Amino acid sequence: MTKIASIAAAAVLLVGSIGGGAYLFQKNGKTNIPEPVLNEVTTGITNTSTTVIGAGTASNGENQPENKFSITKEELIEKVKVNNSFANYFDKFSADYTVLINNRREFHSEPETCIGKVYLDEINLTASATVERYENEKLIGRSLIAIMDNWYYNAEELLAETDFSNGGYKFLETPDKYYYVKDENTDKVMVLPWGRSNNIDVYAPENWDITGEITENGRKILSISGLQKGANNYEGVYRELPYTMKVDAETGMTLSYNLYDSDGNKTYSYELTNYKFDDEAEEFRTAADIIREIENDGYSKHNGF
Repeated sequence: MTKIASIAAAAVLLVGSIGGGAYLFQKNGKTNIPEPVLNEVTTGITNTSTTVIGAGTASNGENQPENKFSITKEELIEKVKVNNSFANYFDKFSADYTVLINNRREFHSEPETCIGKVYLDEINLTASATVERYENEKLIGRSLIAIMDNWYYNAEELLAETDFSNGGYKFLETPDKYYYVKDENTDKVMVLPWGRSNNIDVYAPENWDITGEITENGRKILSISGLQKGANNYEGVYRELPYTMKVDAETGMTLSYNLYDSDGNKTYSYELTNYKFDDEAEEFRTAADIIREIENDGYSKHNGF
């Protein structure tokens, strides 16, 4: 699997979440979420356009319903383990995405949001993606990504850079535009423009469980609740942070991921929307078109990744 990382200083393209087309976040917004209860089957999704498949709630071992999800936890783990690449399970894929980063970081304390589109074609081994990054609704950068003929292109247009003296960002008088090219000798194309893989934790299955399932756009979508254990803050304090996920049962692809702090504040999220597989996937922009823009629109070429 080819994971596409950022060419910005952070070495990852976004470091963050997914959703579709809109800049949505609440600064320091507190979300009331239930504590994840592992090994408990729950459903609570009400939507006239979806069908809920669930089994009620287990209680004290009495009248516990049979797990009727379309895939077991063990099967899902094995599916995600296969080359750690959900691209094994589709020919084409497209989606919009949104990423929210709402935790305090070195030099940055304000929420950041990234929005964009992605298209993968495992038949022709091409891919295209776009990214826009915002801090408090102010555009701070854009990215263009393309894979074609075994070459990977990653272009950045930086409108602002980190202010190491005062924190936050300072805007540039002239945008900094540059790109890299890398030989991609692979039989799979995998673009993760949201910057990190939020797969289920296959090595600590005791920390999460499947809690529900819906049918959405003809696909089985699993709800997962869990605890992220062992993550340390800047003071080195051990933490257990709750999270929720939605996962496509057929591919093991994570469609949404929400991480919360101990007070219930959402600190990170990503969401895929308008996702489509195979013949329904929409090529919003060809890789060739993106490469032409990179090569002809004032981007300077850097000679290393």
